[in-house]
Parts: sequence; structure tokens; C-alpha cells
Amino acid sequence: MITGYNTDVRYGDIVLHVQTEDKGHGNPFIESLIYYGGQVVVAKRASYADKLDSADTTGEVTALMEQQHRAMMKAIQAGKFDDKIRLFVPEKDKSLQTGVDTSGGFDLAEDSGRTLDQVILEYLTSEAEQEQLLLSMDEVDLVAGSSALAKLRAISSKSGNPVDGAKIHVKMISTFGGPRSLGTGVTDAQGCLQLPIDIPSVEKGTAALIISATSGIGQAELKHLL
Repeated sequence: MITGYNTDVRYGDIVLHVQTEDKGHGNPFIESLIYYGGQVVVAKRASYADKLDSADTTGEVTALMEQQHRAMMKAIQAGKFDDKIRLFVPEKDKSLQTGVDTSGGFDLAEDSGRTLDQVILEYLTSEAEQEQLLLSMDEVDLVAGSSALAKLRAISSKSGNPVDGAKIHVKMISTFGGPRSLGTGVTDAQGCLQLPIDIPSVEKGTAALIISATSGIGQAELKHLL
């Protein structure tokens, strides 16, 4: 199973969370979910069963995940999920959607009377402003009580170009203690960082790794249950 993507997308006055993950070779699907307020608004699944016999299954599936994740974010900005989003957005938030927000995204209200040319121009302007940070990690065994080399990569959601200088922080959170920092680093010119981490033992309760990245184009986060 390949570690997936998690990105927050501002759409007008609301924030949607986009998550894309690999369901594993035993269930060869790439699943993308869009959340609002902890509820699933949109779900999309794509099979990659035809890639299982490939010489580079991991590489091909990773590329498909990245493509689907970026496509979901672009579809949000294009307004393709507005009807579904309306079902989950409280009336108080809907009332705020009275025009194009300069931070990106369109209103969820009815037709405002703008011409198609205006809508296209606003969409292109919004797209230019909506570059997001994508964080991924090569497949690796992350097990409590062991050491691992986390191979991380940061790229731009729009261009796919590597993001140099993204600050990455790995920490462990658990039900039996406070957060513990396991390592920090900065991506290189190729957007990559190899970060050795020592994962503490988990003798009781449950724990997870939180891998967060911060850059000039935003933040991204990965979660891994131990």
C-alpha cells in the first residue's frame, strides 16, 4: 500500500479536505474522498488491476494517485461538485457565497448574472492562485519500535514541479502521551528528503505518525496509523 495525499482546498469561504489513497494490491483501487466538516462529500474510485503485472507497479500507481488527486482539486475549483457540496454546507456558510473570493473558489449560490466570458476569466484567475503543496512518501514499513528511512517528496499541485526548501516535520501522537518529535528536514532541489526516524514502541493504546510539510505554496500532511 502506497502512502497517499492529503490537501486542504479553500473554495470561496469554505475549506474542503481532499484525500487520495491506495487501497492495496489485494483491493487494487485508488480512492479519492472530499470531506467537509468531517463528512464525505464526494467519493471516487479507480481500478488499477491492469497495473499489477507491471514491472514498476509502485511507480505507475503513484503517478495515477497524483494525477487523480490533482484532478479532484481542479474539479472542485471548476464547480463540478457544487450540487453535492451544497447538501453539506450550513445555510450560514451558503449565505457568505455571494461572489468570487480573492483567495480562490466560486460561490455556491445560484447564477449571479455574470457572462460566460467573466466566469471563464474568474476561473482562470482562481486557478492561478490555487497552487497547492502535495506531499508523498515512498512505500516503507513504519512499525512501532523500529527504525525506518522515510523517503519524502514535495511537488506543486499545478505544475508537478518539485518544491525545494519545504520544511518537513515527523511526529508521533498517541492516546497515552503527548506528541513526540521524531525528525525534521528540508527538501532538496528535486523536492526530495530522506529522513531517518526512530519510532518508539507502543506498549498500550494506539498511535500514529503525522508527517507535515510547510512551504511557500502552502502546507500538506500525511497520516500513518502504527
